[in-house]
Amino acid sequence: MGLSSLPTPSEGVLTLLLANTALTVSILKGLARSVLHVLGFRPFPPAPDPAVPAFDWFSEPTLTERFRSRFQPIRFGSAFGRRRQQAVDCRVCLARFEPESVVNRLPCGHLFHKACLERWLDYHHATCPLCRSHLLPADEPSTAASSSPFY
Repeated sequence: MGLSSLPTPSEGVLTLLLANTALTVSILKGLARSVLHVLGFRPFPPAPDPAVPAFDWFSEPTLTERFRSRFQPIRFGSAFGRRRQQAVDCRVCLARFEPESVVNRLPCGHLFHKACLERWLDYHHATCPLCRSHLLPADEPSTAASSSPFY
């Protein structure tokens, strides 16, 4: 009848056995890597690919490095002088700015702690955390980034 196309019980067991074996090997591999990491052993680097040129190790500057080259951080107290400001806080960490806090003022005018903003940029976010305006021009020439001093 139509039952000949169904798998036999032995075929179902074989599939289940193979899937469980692959899962167990994967778990054991993860455990071994974790133990080696805790013991301080580094994994072996991947074998070099002969198709990739040897000079390919040099990469473009990261988003954080490009941002640092264009915007200099300032002290929060020096940004506003002695005039009284409303309670201002960093919208990333939600902590109030202290007079000695190192902050970055973005082109949109928003202020963030330098460390908070750099962590934001490390996650490849190229926009303001608050208003999502772009921090760097999309087609920035590489000579402009390399000619600016790094902080």
